[in-house]
Amino acid sequence: MRTPSILARSQDWPERLAAFIDARRYTPFAWGTNDCAMLAADAVLELTGMDPAAQYRGAYATEDQADGMISAAGGLEALSDSLAAAAGLGSCMPAFAQRGDLVLVEHGNIRALGVVTGDAVAVPGPDGLAFLPVRAAVRAWSV
Repeated sequence: MRTPSILARSQDWPERLAAFIDARRYTPFAWGTNDCAMLAADAVLELTGMDPAAQYRGAYATEDQADGMISAAGGLEALSDSLAAAAGLGSCMPAFAQRGDLVLVEHGNIRALGVVTGDAVAVPGPDGLAFLPVRAAVRAWSV
């Protein structure tokens, strides 16, 4: 089941998504610029022109600062839900997440936001994007 997003994707969103993933493929993880939240927000910005993380840009640059913001929001899942709702993203069951949608994945003891690329989820890693199976998704939002 999918609740539709109130945002409209650009007409050329498939090409934009592919170019976005290619551009980020070798960009290393960096708090506040290329962490999981910023990757997800940047993908929404690229596909729709709306920035769901505008209020957080430039607000943190370290893991401690990010942890403080996440804790203040009630955890990564609560922060993700809040940002998705404010941006007008619909929710969907992880099994129904489609290309361009955002998901919260669980990999070992780590949770991260990512972008569905088709049969994988792109998340930032130390040396660039890492790709996890969509079945690792525990939450999903339609873009």
